[in-house]
Amino acid sequence: MKILKYLTLLCTAFVLLACGSVDIRPPSKDGVTAPEPSAAQLAGDMPIPPGSTVRPQETLVMGTGNRWMGRISLSVPGESQAIYTYYRDGLPSAGWVLTSSSYSKLSFLTFSKAERVATVQIQSASFGGNEVTITVTPATKPGNVTP
Repeated sequence: MKILKYLTLLCTAFVLLACGSVDIRPPSKDGVTAPEPSAAQLAGDMPIPPGSTVRPQETLVMGTGNRWMGRISLSVPGESQAIYTYYRDGLPSAGWVLTSSSYSKLSFLTFSKAERVATVQIQSASFGGNEVTITVTPATKPGNVTP
């Protein structure tokens, strides 16, 4: 019974992900689609470094404000250490609690806030700048984890 429940949940997640990659914005009267939302509009309660741009093909956000879940993929100018420091020091002032971090060529920071967990992945891009991926998911409550 539990397997059926997990398979149903997994199938639902795949359907939502597939729908998120389809551009359903109608063209305006002059045939041009509406502009992509900015990183700050998507991120809600997550600080975004200045000069960041959203990579829309790799971004999927469900919800808004302090309740959004999903993945935001960004191109961020600057040195990777400065971006790492920005998130390490900036997210706690937005109410996020740092739970773990690792700085290297591929850096990770993990935060928690209320009933959500955020992972920030930072990697230097091939042609300068950085690729930053922010993933926010619901926190797992103790007792809800099946071994």
